Amino acid sequence: MDDQGWLAVLPAAELPEGKAVRVELEGVVDLFLYRTPERVYALANHCNHAGGPLHKSLIGRMSGEPTVTCPIHGSLFRLSDGRVLRGPAMRPQPAFDARVHQDQVEIRDRA
Repeated sequence: MDDQGWLAVLPAAELPEGKAVRVELEGVVDLFLYRTPERVYALANHCNHAGGPLHKSLIGRMSGEPTVTCPIHGSLFRLSDGRVLRGPAMRPQPAFDARVHQDQVEIRDRA
C-alpha cells in the first residue's frame, strides 16, 4: 500500500475491458472489478441484500452510467458509487476508488 492508500490488487492485463473479474484479497475482501475504456470500477463483490456474486452478474447501462444487476434478486447498482437504482437492496453497495497505475489495478477506500 502506498502513502495515499492505494493497494495493487491485480495486473492490469488480467482485467480486460468489458469483463467482470472477481479478486479476493488476503481471504478477507472480495472485490468485483470492471473496466471500461474510460475507467476501472470496484465494488464489494457480494450484494449487500442477499450475498449474490456480482462478478457473475449482468452489466448494463442506465442513463449512460454502467450498472450491475445482482443475479439472485435483481438489485441494480451504479458502478461509479454503488448507489441502488432498483431494489430489493436498500443500501448502496460498498464502492472503492480504482485506477490503473504502472500496469497494476489499484484500489483504495473512499474518503
